Amino acid sequence: MAESDIQKPEGGAQESNVTASESSPPRRAGWKNFLAALKHINEASLADSVRQRFSDYVTIGLVVVCILSLVAAVALPVPYGLKLLPLLFTVCAVVFYIINRLGIILSLSSRQALIVWQILIAAFWLGVTSAMLVMMVCFYGFTQGVTQ
Repeated sequence: MAESDIQKPEGGAQESNVTASESSPPRRAGWKNFLAALKHINEASLADSVRQRFSDYVTIGLVVVCILSLVAAVALPVPYGLKLLPLLFTVCAVVFYIINRLGIILSLSSRQALIVWQILIAAFWLGVTSAMLVMMVCFYGFTQGVTQ
């Protein structure tokens, strides 16, 4: 395949080591891209060549324990100090999960690593704004309940 047949990245910046096997997939818009990415991830997770490490199973187990502990903290009549422990445990488990997964970035190209980092930052901001929205709704609910 000639170099002119290789799909060039947009914006004028080119990597000198681009080969035909590394050409980028076609860009799709919105939901088509999202659904195609989910399908690709599902197929990759079912591949025989993919093996999970022990720490992957530990983090999966931590997610289940965190969900159950948060539900128990909301459902069971326990003191408010004890209700904060599952939340603290969940925050620590999420940090542990992210730290274990950041090593994946070392196996990516510079462009892929930057894209993953941008997605991670976007997810962080989504979490921050979602938490603020929940806090605002809770404060509004509590203040409206007190005045009535």
